[in-house]
Amino acid sequence: MLRRSSWNLWVCGLAGLLMASGSALACDSKDNKMKTTEFGFIYKVVGGSDKVEAKKAPGSKDTVFTLDLLAPYYVICEEDQFYKVTDLQAETAKEAETGKVGYVLKDQVHPWPTREALNFSLVAFNGERSEIVAWDNEDTLAKFLETGNHKVAPPAFKEDLASTLKRERATRPYPVLSSETKMMLKSREKRVYHVLLPAALPPEAKVVITPDKPTQEAEKKALDTVMRSATFCIVFDSTASMGPFAKDVAADIKATFDALPADIAKNSTVGFVFYRDEMDEEKVVITNPMPVEAAMKALTEAAKYMSGGGDPPEPVLDAVYVGHHFFKWNEGQGGGRRIMLVVLSDDAKVPTTGKIHDGVPPGLEAAKIAEDLLADGIKTIAVQAGPGDGGKLTQTLTTLAETTGGTFVEWGSGGDERRKKVTQAVANQLTAARKETDEEGRKTMAKVEFDYRGYPTIPLAVLDGEKLNRMRVSGVKFNIDPGKGGVLINEGYILENQDLLDPQISIDKKTLDGLIHLFQVLGAAGVDTQAMKESAASALSAIAGEGYDPKETIEVTIRKRLGINFRTKLLDFNLEFLAGMNQNERLAMTKRIQERATILSQFMEANLEQFNKAPAVWMPVSQLP
Repeated sequence: MLRRSSWNLWVCGLAGLLMASGSALACDSKDNKMKTTEFGFIYKVVGGSDKVEAKKAPGSKDTVFTLDLLAPYYVICEEDQFYKVTDLQAETAKEAETGKVGYVLKDQVHPWPTREALNFSLVAFNGERSEIVAWDNEDTLAKFLETGNHKVAPPAFKEDLASTLKRERATRPYPVLSSETKMMLKSREKRVYHVLLPAALPPEAKVVITPDKPTQEAEKKALDTVMRSATFCIVFDSTASMGPFAKDVAADIKATFDALPADIAKNSTVGFVFYRDEMDEEKVVITNPMPVEAAMKALTEAAKYMSGGGDPPEPVLDAVYVGHHFFKWNEGQGGGRRIMLVVLSDDAKVPTTGKIHDGVPPGLEAAKIAEDLLADGIKTIAVQAGPGDGGKLTQTLTTLAETTGGTFVEWGSGGDERRKKVTQAVANQLTAARKETDEEGRKTMAKVEFDYRGYPTIPLAVLDGEKLNRMRVSGVKFNIDPGKGGVLINEGYILENQDLLDPQISIDKKTLDGLIHLFQVLGAAGVDTQAMKESAASALSAIAGEGYDPKETIEVTIRKRLGINFRTKLLDFNLEFLAGMNQNERLAMTKRIQERATILSQFMEANLEQFNKAPAVWMPVSQLP
C-alpha cells in the first residue's frame, strides 16, 4: 500500500482534480416562511404555457395538477432546478401545503415580481374591437413610439380575441412585470407595460432556438455540438484490489474509441470520480472531463496508486451522487449527452452515508438516486468488477442501470480471463452508447430549419425529454411551441390604452389594512411633526418589516416591499422631508392623502365579503394615488 503522499502527488499532477463540497437544498420544513422576493413580498410564478405540469416530487413522472393559464402560483421553496409551488397565497409553508402543491421546473415558469396585472375593461368583451398588439423587443417598441408606424416597427404578438372572449373577466389577467412612462411621437406620455401574455401559435409543435446574437452558422454549430457530443463520468472504486482492473479498462476503452470515426472520438470527453471507503484518508477525488486519450492515461496512472479498502461494502451510492451533482458535466464538449459508468467490486453500502463528501445527504436509497439521474437524462452503465457480492451489490447496480435505461455488466463465473471479458464488455457498452448518440444527433440536425425569423427550429417530435435537457444544461436558449391547441406565454410590451385595458393590483386584506393605516397617519391634520414621523415610521415598519429603510422614499418602500407602483408622486418623500415643510404645505399634502385614505377605506368596505371568501382581490389601480 502506498502512503497518502503518493496519492496526493498523483492528484496534484493531474491539475484538474478538485475536492468539491456543498450542501443539498431541500424543501423539508413545513413551518418555515413562504419564499419571498429580494424586496419582501411573496414570490410567485406563472406557467410558461398551458401544458406545464406540477409533479409530485422533483423529477417525478406523477402529475399532481396542470397549471392554469396565466394564474399565479406561490413558491413555497426551491430545490435545485425546481420550485415547490402552491395555488394558495399563504404566509407559511404549513398553511400553503393545504392547497394544490407540486414541483415545477424553474425554466418552465415566469417570475411575476409585482402585484399588478392588466385586466380587460367591459369593452373588451363585446367582440367588436381589434386585437391588442404587443412587441417582444424594446428597440422595436422604441421605433414605434418614435414613428407610430406599425410597418416600420411591427408588433410581435397579436391577442387571440376568441380566447379572450371565452375567459372569465378578472380571473385571467395579463401579469405586469414592470411599467414605465415613455413619450409617444415626442408629444404625449404613454405608459408601457412589460407583461406576460399568450402568443399566437402555428399548428405544428416546434422548438425555437433564440440566442442573444443569432448567426445561422454559430447556432447550427452549437446545436450540432449539443446533439452529437457526449461526456462520460466514470465513478470508479479505487481501493487496492482495483488497480489491475483499472489498467485493463483503460486499455480496452482506448482501443475501442480509437476504432471510432475521428469526429466522434473528438466530440467525446471523459472524467472521473475516484472513491474509497469512509475510513480511508483520501475518500473521493473528482477530475474535469478531458479527451479520451488523456483520460485513459489518467486512469492507467491512477491504477498505480489505488489503495485502502479492507471494509468490503463501498459507498458507491455516495460516489454516484457526487458524480451526478458535483462532476463538471458542462465542461465537456458544450454539454451533450451525459453517460455515467459506475464500477464497483465486492459489495455496496446502502443507503448513502454522507461520510465521503460533505455535499451528500445521508439516507438516500438506490431507487431515489436512480430516479434523479433519469430525471436529468443521465444513462448509467453499472459494472460488477469482481466475483464477490456481499448481498447488495447486484441489486444496487441493477437498480441504477435499469431505472436510467442503461446496462448492468455482471461478473458472472470464470477464472482470470473473466476480468478481460468484463473490461471488453464495458468498452463495448461505452462505444455503443457513443455511436447511438452520434447517429441520433445527425438525424436531429437533419430536421433543423431556419424558418422563424432566421432562427433555427426543430420539430418537437424528434426531441425527447433527454435531448431537451441536454439543451438546457448546455445553455441553449429556446422556447417550446406546444403545438395545435396549445398556448405559449411570452414576455411582451403593451401600450396603455384606456379604452381596452384596466390596470389592477391583486391585494390582500392585511396589505390594504396597512396602506389605509399609513394614509390615515400621514393625513392626520393638527399633529406635530415628530409625532407624525413616529406614527408613520411605525406604520411603514409594519408594511416593510425588517427591510424598512428610513432613508428611502415611502413610494420606493411600497414598490419594493409590496410590489405596488403608485400612479403619482404623492408619496415620493421620506419621513425626514416632513420636518422641512411649512404649515400650508403640510395642509395641502394631508388633504390629498386624506382623500386617498377615504377611497381605500371605501374599497375595503365595499369588498369585505369578497375579502372573507378569497385571500386577495383585484383592485383598480385608479384607487391608488
